[in-house]
Amino acid sequence: MKKIVAVVVLSVLLIANGFGITSSSTVWAASSDVRVILNGQVLNADPYSPYPNGSTVMIPLRESSIALKYKVAYQKSSDTITLSGVKQKIEYKVGDDHITINDKEKRDFKDDVVFKKEHLYVPLSFFTSLGLLTAYDADANLAEIYTPEVTANAIAGLLTTGQFQVLEDRFFSEELKRSISVTGLQQNWEELSVQAGNYHGVKATESNQTVDQFSIQCVLSFAQADASLEIILNKSGKIIDLREKLLLK
Repeated sequence: MKKIVAVVVLSVLLIANGFGITSSSTVWAASSDVRVILNGQVLNADPYSPYPNGSTVMIPLRESSIALKYKVAYQKSSDTITLSGVKQKIEYKVGDDHITINDKEKRDFKDDVVFKKEHLYVPLSFFTSLGLLTAYDADANLAEIYTPEVTANAIAGLLTTGQFQVLEDRFFSEELKRSISVTGLQQNWEELSVQAGNYHGVKATESNQTVDQFSIQCVLSFAQADASLEIILNKSGKIIDLREKLLLK
């Protein structure tokens, strides 16, 4: 499998890897409440519930950040909120339209923040600026936010557990189904597995973001060799390119 071109909705992607997320055709669409999924888990932020605002959804910053494993701090003197993660320190000065990553990189986001019930709500684009994959289905009242690590593990899990038919049935576009068969997909991946040995897991991930694309580069660990897996997604959070290559240890 030298190159795979695919279109995959991330919410469905996580179903197949055991997160239990339902598709956007659920009964949630009948409710006025917005559900927010963070790495496969429903955000419980009562009484500070997310709510729709035009073409986006407003999400309580503190509760969602904690759910994403950030440490949250507020400095009153500068009116600045700091989110501290394993690899990132994010600073946001209340009222600005951008964040600062690791004291040097500035990233803009669209839509305004809102104070409601003396609580800070941020638009979904705020999380996009953090380097997370986001999607919002207004009809289903469903917003989704995933880290690159979760996305990489989900895709690798489908490939390495041999769920090729699931991959095609649930995730491939009609065009892709016509160009790549399940048999061909299976044969190509098995060729790599024969050389690499038993699969151990995702060894490392890195991600990069541009205006139109989001890329994840990850290293898959096997018993005999490593393999690189590059995942390219568009700004709607759909996979447009997937490439793998055997590496020597």
